[in-house]
Amino acid sequence: MIKKNFILCLILSNILYGNSLDDIKKLYNSKEYSKVCTQSGNIYMSFKDNEEFLNIFADSCLKSDMINRMILPIIKLNKTKQARENAAYFTTILYQKKLLYYALCDNADISYVNLPKTDYILSKIFQKYVKKEYKLQNNSYWFDDELDKDIKYKLNIEIKNGVKKMYLKTYKNDNLLKTRVYW
Repeated sequence: MIKKNFILCLILSNILYGNSLDDIKKLYNSKEYSKVCTQSGNIYMSFKDNEEFLNIFADSCLKSDMINRMILPIIKLNKTKQARENAAYFTTILYQKKLLYYALCDNADISYVNLPKTDYILSKIFQKYVKKEYKLQNNSYWFDDELDKDIKYKLNIEIKNGVKKMYLKTYKNDNLLKTRVYW
């Protein structure tokens, strides 16, 4: 009876979450990064030693702004030079997020920190924050985009359900385009 229930649960999980690397690759190639990030977490144990899967998992979490989920693949990206380089890239972004969160929540000085630059938006904001290239207005930090003068970024802390969360909002001509939430 237990064996039948286990097999039934396994079949149901395959139907609900997909269970193959091919399914994940198809979603990734379709740019359904949020689904890839979420579903990869569900099948992580089956593919935890597959660096292609781990890179797809981490990259999808980055592209869908679910960067806390990159922790699982980062830990296992260690077998090849490329994997270690990717792990360092993803880790840099997580570290920048944590330092910004620390600075905003606790008014900590991180101006002395010098980390590599990446092309991820939070990394760009981190660099500008450290260099004090912002305008402080009503406890929010405002940053100008490097390429488009009509785009501005607002970084602040808000408390939701007793948890301090860091919000990065993108505006174009004063219209909200995107909100990213980190903690």
